[in-house]
Amino acid sequence: MAGDKQTFTGRHRLNLKLTGPGSEKDTRHHEIALDGAPVHYLPGDALGVIPHNSPALVERILAVTGATGDEAVAGATAGTTMPLAQALTEIYNLNTPSRRLLELLVSRGATHLAPLLEKGNAEQLKHYFNGWNEAHDVLEVLEDHRHIRVTPQELIQNLRKMLPRLYSIASSLKAHPGQVDLLIVAVRYPIRGRYREGVCSTWFADRWPEPSPVPMYVQDQQKHFAMPDRPDVPIIMIGPGTGLAPFRAFIEERRVLDARGKNWLFFGEQRRGSDFFYEDQLTGYERDGFLRLDTAFSRDQTAKVYVQHRMLERARDLWAWLEEGAEVFVCGDKERMAADVDRALHTIVETVGGRSAEQAREYVEEMRQTKRYKRDVY
Repeated sequence: MAGDKQTFTGRHRLNLKLTGPGSEKDTRHHEIALDGAPVHYLPGDALGVIPHNSPALVERILAVTGATGDEAVAGATAGTTMPLAQALTEIYNLNTPSRRLLELLVSRGATHLAPLLEKGNAEQLKHYFNGWNEAHDVLEVLEDHRHIRVTPQELIQNLRKMLPRLYSIASSLKAHPGQVDLLIVAVRYPIRGRYREGVCSTWFADRWPEPSPVPMYVQDQQKHFAMPDRPDVPIIMIGPGTGLAPFRAFIEERRVLDARGKNWLFFGEQRRGSDFFYEDQLTGYERDGFLRLDTAFSRDQTAKVYVQHRMLERARDLWAWLEEGAEVFVCGDKERMAADVDRALHTIVETVGGRSAEQAREYVEEMRQTKRYKRDVY
């Protein structure tokens, strides 16, 4: 792929809810038409997009600041202006306040926020912005200090810019010419009686009209998450939840190429009946003998079962694959899942491979160094 990014204008062709009745999640399959754009991507690459904020959230911020939304403020490029409502919708991050916004409020009397800004209190400030069941967004900060006057220009000068969101591509271009598929869970959660939303995931689910073209780009991820160069190398893929996305692309690519290498997928979610994404496709590959498939549906039994448990149950076979030169790929949650999977991998090397703890660490580290153990975690 030439360069790190390929920009194009994509059109939302399909927005399909995959989770069924009884699921606690809203996970969707999205198809984006390239419409003839000369875009090339490989399995493991990602799609970047800058979404728009929710109109309802923008309206509440306008209301609490006493603005109409028509006020002219600095635009996206130097020397330009745009209406405040448009700037709040398209340019600024309304989910995570900036330190500067708190500093402005403290300078005008919000003295109770001052300790968060003191040296040595970085963790408390981080928790205030992003803590589990504690995070404050821009609206809440402004509503908590509605007695403090903030002009439209001051508001946008003290907000963070919205950064692009990256999603692992869930399709092989060889299998689906002219389109990009994504697998995204729409993030919604309550804090202090108000629902918060993941800006990009809910934009995909609710606010991107299917016919409207939107600028986006393909991000080259091949340096750290590429499939094996040789089609006969076995691959072990561990991707619970939407971490399945790149592995659907891997498997489709190998199917189209009729690659001889063995393929093994560990997939986990909450319930088989409502959360088994691409079930027909994956079980079809399994029936054909093209894919070895192990699933872990955590809520389908009293004791929760996760992908790392399935790895340990299949430890002997997994070790045999490693000794055959298999490459291991992990995609998904960094803090919990990926750490648990890493521990399971070390345990398998120790117990079945007959290594000491230190030798197991060396074995796994060598896998990392030789790019046989690759992670796309977040």
